[in-house]
Amino acid sequence: MASLLFTCPATLQQAPTGIETDVQSLQAAWKATLKIKCPHCGKVHEISVRDTYINGALRDAADGGLRWTI
Repeated sequence: MASLLFTCPATLQQAPTGIETDVQSLQAAWKATLKIKCPHCGKVHEISVRDTYINGALRDAADGGLRWTI
């Protein structure tokens, strides 16, 4: 399981959703919307699951591509 992250729209900082997931679970929830209190700006953001990413995915992409697809 990996941590699901989002980017705070106010500060543009990476923030945790508090959700641990895998690719299959992420795919099943692809059209869902999350309401998350942001640790950076303190506001509650409505974030589409499509706008989140799994911890390490950005690093993996920079290292030569994602190792999974949705």
